[in-house]
Amino acid sequence: MQQDALISAMVGLLGVAALVVFRKRLGVLNAASWLVIWGSLVLFGEHPQFTLTYAAGVVWPEGGQLVLIPHARIHFFMGGVYASIGLIFLGVIARTLLREGRRAGWYALLFGVVVGGGIDLMMGGLWYQHGSPLYLMERPLGFGWEFFYVYLIAWVAALVLSYRPIFAKAP
Repeated sequence: MQQDALISAMVGLLGVAALVVFRKRLGVLNAASWLVIWGSLVLFGEHPQFTLTYAAGVVWPEGGQLVLIPHARIHFFMGGVYASIGLIFLGVIARTLLREGRRAGWYALLFGVVVGGGIDLMMGGLWYQHGSPLYLMERPLGFGWEFFYVYLIAWVAALVLSYRPIFAKAP
């Protein structure tokens, strides 16, 4: 399991690295928008996917499947649906506002990184320690966080790449 997570993380990071390396050929803002989409695809494989499959009753290898009451099941499922829609909308923001060099797109991505990423790191460490690289001493490798946090690296790279083209010009 640990080796699979590390290989997945390397593949995810190669995608980030390729977009950064080819940023001039693609156009800096275009590359930044694709970094957001790449990160969103990685993120979809964790929270929305887990929520949707858990609500559908898929049994996870971590332990027995907890039984959700029907009321909670629909909330889990719809949480996954709306998380997926939110990631799609973030991709639309990236392909329009960020790619066009609009500050609103940059700030929307910054909000997602600071609020979403910050809460993700914090709660991943507090509720289940596989979910946060901040707790390396407790669980140094494995269980997927290595790949999962590629989304934060991709989104921060998008912010860094797009900062100068967006903020260097007059408002």
